[in-house]
Amino acid sequence: MSENTSKTPAKGAEKAKPLATASLVLGIIATASAILPIPYIGFLGFVGGIVGIVLAVKARKIAKTSASTAGLVLSIIGVAIGALAIICAIACVGTLGAAGLLDKANWTVTTY
Repeated sequence: MSENTSKTPAKGAEKAKPLATASLVLGIIATASAILPIPYIGFLGFVGGIVGIVLAVKARKIAKTSASTAGLVLSIIGVAIGALAIICAIACVGTLGAAGLLDKANWTVTTY
């Protein structure tokens, strides 16, 4: 039996490396930006996480590398936290609007 005992990576792993790296970077950015309490950054984390998931799945179809797995996990976390941030923002605006504290002309909070 001849087994591949060389230390060179398989051809599939070389093709998947750019996709896996991109998904890992997008996953890190998505997770970090979803955690930051800056307006509209949670949305960017959500979108970046979706792109990271797509790239990670494509990379994992070619070759299952640790970078593609890490990119997939971080992208999923970024999407989940980003979605939670979007839902919280919508709930806050809805609560202020229902309480009559939101000035709809210029989207500012009015106090009495």
